[in-house]
Amino acid sequence: MVSRNVPHEYFLIDAAKTDGPVVGHLRGKPISALVIDRNGSRYRFVGVAARDGRGRLDVLSLKQGEWIVAPDLVYEEAA
Repeated sequence: MVSRNVPHEYFLIDAAKTDGPVVGHLRGKPISALVIDRNGSRYRFVGVAARDGRGRLDVLSLKQGEWIVAPDLVYEEAA
């Protein structure tokens, strides 16, 4: 389900750098096992974000602690 009231921008991480091995590719671009944001927080790859029939990101399907990194990658806070 896509929320019309919650902008997907609220769920985006601006990853400053990648870390760890490449665990796959999406649209020809590598998927890093880890990303680090500008504050130094680390996140690990858990999947690809769902989209509805119109191509909108389904932010309501994210679990607590999960964030989207462009393009459509889902990362969770690493312990």
